[in-house]
Amino acid sequence: MQPPYNYPHQYTQERKGRGLGLVLIAIGLILMIIAVVLAYMEYVNASPLDKYLGSSPSINGVLELIGYVTYKSVFIVIIAWIGSMIMARGVQSYVGQGR
Repeated sequence: MQPPYNYPHQYTQERKGRGLGLVLIAIGLILMIIAVVLAYMEYVNASPLDKYLGSSPSINGVLELIGYVTYKSVFIVIIAWIGSMIMARGVQSYVGQGR
Protein backbone atom coordinates (compact mmCIF):
# COMPACT_ATOMS: atom_id res chain seq x y z
CA MET A 1 0.00 0.00 0.00
CA GLN A 2 1.34 3.42 -0.97
CA PRO A 3 1.40 6.30 1.47
CA PRO A 4 -0.94 9.20 0.64
CA TYR A 5 2.00 11.51 -0.07
CA ASN A 6 5.37 11.27 -1.76
CA TYR A 7 8.50 11.37 0.30
CA PRO A 8 11.04 14.04 -0.74
CA HIS A 9 13.47 11.46 -2.10
CA GLN A 10 10.84 9.85 -4.33
CA TYR A 11 10.39 11.34 -7.78
CA THR A 12 7.22 10.86 -9.69
CA GLN A 13 7.27 10.04 -13.38
CA GLU A 14 5.98 13.55 -14.11
CA ARG A 15 8.98 15.21 -12.45
CA LYS A 16 11.40 12.97 -14.36
CA GLY A 17 9.72 13.83 -17.66
CA ARG A 18 9.87 17.54 -16.95
CA GLY A 19 13.54 17.34 -16.02
CA LEU A 20 14.34 15.46 -19.20
CA GLY A 21 12.35 18.02 -21.17
CA LEU A 22 14.34 20.88 -19.69
CA VAL A 23 17.63 19.13 -20.43
CA LEU A 24 16.62 18.54 -24.06
CA ILE A 25 15.52 22.16 -24.41
CA ALA A 26 18.88 23.33 -23.05
CA ILE A 27 20.86 21.04 -25.40
CA GLY A 28 18.81 22.16 -28.40
CA LEU A 29 19.23 25.81 -27.46
CA ILE A 30 22.99 25.38 -27.12
CA LEU A 31 23.19 23.79 -30.58
CA MET A 32 21.12 26.62 -32.06
CA ILE A 33 23.41 29.20 -30.47
CA ILE A 34 26.46 27.36 -31.82
CA ALA A 35 24.95 27.45 -35.33
CA VAL A 36 24.29 31.19 -35.07
CA VAL A 37 27.81 31.89 -33.78
CA LEU A 38 29.38 29.79 -36.56
CA ALA A 39 27.32 31.59 -39.20
CA TYR A 40 28.27 34.98 -37.78
CA MET A 41 31.96 34.05 -37.63
CA GLU A 42 31.82 32.96 -41.28
CA TYR A 43 30.16 36.25 -42.18
CA VAL A 44 32.71 38.36 -40.30
CA ASN A 45 35.76 36.40 -41.48
CA ALA A 46 34.62 35.98 -45.07
CA SER A 47 37.56 35.96 -47.43
CA PRO A 48 37.41 38.09 -50.54
CA LEU A 49 36.30 36.50 -53.77
CA ASP A 50 39.72 37.15 -55.29
CA LYS A 51 41.07 34.26 -53.23
CA TYR A 52 38.91 31.80 -55.15
CA LEU A 53 38.41 33.55 -58.46
CA GLY A 54 41.80 35.18 -58.90
CA SER A 55 42.30 38.03 -61.32
CA SER A 56 40.33 36.32 -64.08
CA PRO A 57 37.37 34.12 -63.14
CA SER A 58 37.69 30.56 -64.33
CA ILE A 59 35.29 27.66 -64.09
CA ASN A 60 37.56 25.96 -61.53
CA GLY A 61 37.58 29.03 -59.30
CA VAL A 62 33.81 29.39 -59.49
CA LEU A 63 33.26 25.70 -58.72
CA GLU A 64 35.68 25.89 -55.81
CA LEU A 65 33.82 28.90 -54.42
CA ILE A 66 30.44 27.19 -54.81
CA GLY A 67 31.76 24.06 -53.12
CA TYR A 68 33.19 26.03 -50.21
CA VAL A 69 30.00 28.02 -49.63
CA THR A 70 27.83 24.90 -49.96
CA TYR A 71 30.00 22.94 -47.52
CA LYS A 72 29.89 25.67 -44.87
CA SER A 73 26.17 26.34 -45.35
CA VAL A 74 25.15 22.69 -45.14
CA PHE A 75 27.25 22.18 -42.01
CA ILE A 76 25.60 25.12 -40.24
CA VAL A 77 22.11 24.13 -41.43
CA ILE A 78 22.56 20.57 -40.14
CA ILE A 79 23.64 21.82 -36.70
CA ALA A 80 20.65 24.17 -36.52
CA TRP A 81 18.28 21.44 -37.74
CA ILE A 82 19.48 18.94 -35.13
CA GLY A 83 19.24 21.61 -32.44
CA SER A 84 15.68 22.47 -33.41
CA MET A 85 14.64 18.79 -33.44
CA ILE A 86 16.10 18.21 -29.99
CA MET A 87 14.48 21.38 -28.69
CA ALA A 88 11.09 20.37 -30.14
CA ARG A 89 11.31 16.97 -28.42
CA GLY A 90 12.20 18.71 -25.17
CA VAL A 91 9.18 21.00 -25.42
CA GLN A 92 6.94 18.01 -26.21
CA SER A 93 8.32 16.13 -23.23
CA TYR A 94 7.98 19.11 -20.90
CA VAL A 95 4.47 20.11 -22.00
CA GLY A 96 3.25 16.53 -22.30
CA GLN A 97 4.08 15.83 -18.66
CA GLY A 98 2.15 18.84 -17.40
CA ARG A 99 -1.27 17.26 -17.86
